[in-house]
Order: sequence, then C-alpha cells, then structure tokens
Amino acid sequence: MSQDRTWILLGRKISGEATLDELRELEVLLKDDAQLSYQASLMKELELHTPGGADDTEAALEKHMLRMRALFPVDFAVTVPQDIPEIPAHRSWFSRTKWRVLAAAATVLLVAGGLWGLTGHQPHENKELVSEISTRHGSRSTVTLPDGSTVYLNVSSKLTYDYGQENSRQVTLEGEAFFDVLKDEQRPFIIHTKKMDITVLGTTFNVRAYEEDKTVETSLIQGKVEVTIKGDVPKKVILTPNQKIVLENEEKNSPVKSVSMPVMHDKEPYRLEEVTIIPTDSLVAETAWKENCLVFNNERFEDIALKMERWYDVQIIFEDKQLAENRFTGTFINETVDQTLEALRFTSPFHYHIDKKKIIIKR
Repeated sequence: MSQDRTWILLGRKISGEATLDELRELEVLLKDDAQLSYQASLMKELELHTPGGADDTEAALEKHMLRMRALFPVDFAVTVPQDIPEIPAHRSWFSRTKWRVLAAAATVLLVAGGLWGLTGHQPHENKELVSEISTRHGSRSTVTLPDGSTVYLNVSSKLTYDYGQENSRQVTLEGEAFFDVLKDEQRPFIIHTKKMDITVLGTTFNVRAYEEDKTVETSLIQGKVEVTIKGDVPKKVILTPNQKIVLENEEKNSPVKSVSMPVMHDKEPYRLEEVTIIPTDSLVAETAWKENCLVFNNERFEDIALKMERWYDVQIIFEDKQLAENRFTGTFINETVDQTLEALRFTSPFHYHIDKKKIIIKR
C-alpha cells in the first residue's frame, strides 16, 4: 500500500477523526515499515489530546515543526498549501482545515524521511511499537488487539499495548477493562497494573485498577489466570472461575505511614472472594458495566460518588460529610445521573443540587 494511504490515516488520527478500524490499519502499516514507524514517532506529540479541535492541531503542528528545526541542524521549511481543492460531497469528514492539517502532516513526514539518512537515527532491529487507547469520564471503548483479543475499556481508563516481541503479548492498564483473550499457548497474555500483574493463555476476566479507588481487583469469569502481587517478595495467586482477588490500594488508604505501626508479616496482602451475582437478572456485578449497568452493592455513598463521577462525567461534592458514609445497593441501566440520585434518595433521604456538571449533596 502506498505511503499516501499512511499519510491519510495519520492525518485522520492527528485530527481526532480516525475510527478504531483505521487506527488498527495505521498500526499495521507502521509495524510493517520500520522507516515509516520512525517517522511517525517523530510526530507522536501531534496526537490530539486537547478539546479544541483542528485549530489546536494546527498549532501543535507549528509547535512541533519549530522543535524539529531546533533538533536538526538542516534547512527545515514546511509549506502548508493554501489552495485547498474542493472537497467531494462523499468525503464530508474532511473540512478545509482538516485538509491543511493533513497536508502539514504529510510534509512533516516527508521532511522526517529526508532527515532519516542525515541524522543517523535508525530504529532498533526489534523496535517496539506502542499504541495507546484511552477513555474519558462518561465514555467507554472497545478495541480488538493485533492478536485478535478483545478489550472493553471502562470510563476514565487507559490501555497501552506493544506486541513488538514475538514470544509475548503484554499490555499495561490504568483504570478498568474486561478482557476476552484469544488462546495462544505459545504466547502468554500479560496485563501490567501498578499493584499486580495478570498472566493468562486464553480466558475472560475483569481488571479494576483505578489509582483513586480503595482497592484493586481482578475478577475471573472463565478459564484460569495467575495473579502476581508486586512487592519486595512477589506473591503468585491462581484464580478459578467466578473468583476474584481484592488488594488494598495502599496509595489511597495510607497516604502517611507511621514508623511506630507494627508490620503484619503473617497477614496476606489480599483476600479472595466470589464474584457477586445480581439475583434479578443474573448479571455479574463486577462486569455489569460492560452491559451499560451501573451497580452498587452495599457501598458507601463516598465510593458510589466516585463511580458516578467517572460514569456521568460530573463532580460530586458532599456538603454534609456524614452523608458520605450512607450505604446503598442498586442496579441502574441507562438511567441519567438525576434518575440515579432520585432512586438512591428512596432508601436514605438527602437533597442535591445540580449546577451543570457539579452536584452538591446535602441533608
């Protein structure tokens, strides 16, 4: 496939319009061409992470080109065409501005290609190609990895993956995700989190590893997984179906460590539990989010508020701190934040006020 296709896909990625299929296609193209992969790596900072749209992308391009002028002691000139051709009706996804972004992206790639030989920057023979998928508050995503495994990414999460090594499949997770791993006995699938690593051959399971939560969990639905708890002496635990491991998040629960506190050497740093089955519809509470269900199981209002903030993209503030200790149980499917709060009020009365994305909870 010609480099023109790569430039188009890269331009769509930079402008924030690429679909998951197009991102996967771009990844394959870059993975098969070491030179293109290197050139694209020079433009990594151009990926659109700001909410301002294409104008911000153009600003990022200009900023990036200034940096390249400083990095490479050669004449560096990039001209963005001013005479943009008419956009066909069936290609409405490209605005005039997006065409300029694409043109600039292609030009930077051409210059990077020219600098390839001048700078002596050659990729390592086993150069790793890292891809990142992330979600914000209120949004979820599904991605099929290069090996065919499927990952469902929950709100406010990030998945980084790299299959540069032929004998292993490894990803890094921040947040929560449900994995449906394609079986491959020759290449174990490994998920890295801050507190634990999970190794599998082929199975379905859920990992919740938000830094701000009190616990991190791995819940096994089918198959078998090996969980390695990180520490000075790593500990391995094997999970069986419908079992989960719960590990206290020390960063959340113990921000200040007292030197006078005794160390419990005989206490396991984790606990094993059965997954929670919701009787009304047989859903597994730990994975219900994948079915667009928000589930609370005898949880403190403060912890529920944290889930709701991520789920609905809001900020919840407790005016009365005692209300944060109230406990609730419930399952909510496609309800709005207002409907969810109204339902919670039936079991433990409170008042609330919504101001755009800020919610005040009071007695």
